[in-house]
Amino acid sequence: NGHLTGLIDSLADLDQLRVLSLKGNSLNGTMPNLTKWRSMKLLFLSYSTFSGSLPSSISLLDRLWRLDVSNNFFTGQIPYSLNSLSHLLALRLENNVFTGTIAQLNITSLQDFNASGNHLTGAIPGSLSKFPASAFASNVVLCGNPLPSCKNIISNPTTPGGIVNSNPITQDPSVVPSTPSSKPKSPQNTKKISNRLSRGAVIAIVVGDFAVLLLIACIFIWYYWRKYSRKMVDGKPSKRLETKKIVYSSSPYQHPSSSAERGKLVFFEGTRQFELEDLLRASAEMLGKSSFGTAYKAVLEDGNVVAVKRLREVQGSGKRDFEQHMELVGRLRHLNLVSLKAYYYARDEKLLVYDYMANGSLYFLLHGNRGPGRTPLDWTTRLTCWLVD
Repeated sequence: NGHLTGLIDSLADLDQLRVLSLKGNSLNGTMPNLTKWRSMKLLFLSYSTFSGSLPSSISLLDRLWRLDVSNNFFTGQIPYSLNSLSHLLALRLENNVFTGTIAQLNITSLQDFNASGNHLTGAIPGSLSKFPASAFASNVVLCGNPLPSCKNIISNPTTPGGIVNSNPITQDPSVVPSTPSSKPKSPQNTKKISNRLSRGAVIAIVVGDFAVLLLIACIFIWYYWRKYSRKMVDGKPSKRLETKKIVYSSSPYQHPSSSAERGKLVFFEGTRQFELEDLLRASAEMLGKSSFGTAYKAVLEDGNVVAVKRLREVQGSGKRDFEQHMELVGRLRHLNLVSLKAYYYARDEKLLVYDYMANGSLYFLLHGNRGPGRTPLDWTTRLTCWLVD
């Protein structure tokens, strides 16, 4: 978030970008050619003043995990070439001026989708029907699950978009149409409709109250269970508890690129604190590179900060060898060693998660803490670190 203005055309030639977040600025203009952004995985352009249509070159970003262009002024149709983004997990398009239909949009890997607040029309495809009605709200006329059936939608060339809702309940009974056969509802029929709505409202209230009570109960159970787990860790846990790990699935949906293997986050010592999707939504800052991979500082949406190392592709290292090696690393305990918090393994991605150390690395203290306003590490402290090690 900031006060950046102007165009982003100068960024279009950066061919090594993997994460770009420009949300909450005043950037404008149309999107440039994205051909050189093929390595992009996370792209955040929300809450700005971009306009024009999405470029067709966006379909070339085949490594993209999350695309957020919400709260801008994009126009035109949502390109069906987005269907080629087989790794896309989140697509946020809300509060723009997109028009046309989404009937041919079919991205089976999506776990987060929102197209509300646009000028879209027509039927909602089956691949998107798993998302809540709020993801399609405030459009011209969309129909189909989870919204009302398209049977209640009729063609009308005199209205914007050419379609209107034919459900008599949503029409004003005080307006008399020009055709003699169409008469306002009689008081008796209106009363029946009101009674029917009242029963539906009662059912909705009962279901809503039950859902709220269930949510409160789950929160209490989670709170006390987490509190008990912390007590066990802070007290005197057994050796078995120290090396025990807990495995959580990265998502409830199977990733389309791997039908035989799903990515998992494996946590050491304790309960789950976040999931893979939380890391995808986190804002990332590169800390440095090495021969083994790239390290990032990731700030989660709940405010927690972790360090994530993205490993380079290791030749000849299978899943079993990788997990055995992580088991050994996860059991290492030393005063001057940051313990491994969790790891993630998939065919195309390997991540190591550590607690973030705000004071930098030991190498920086020994060799980089120089210059105006900085105090170099004295020899007494250096000798102490050497002896402890």
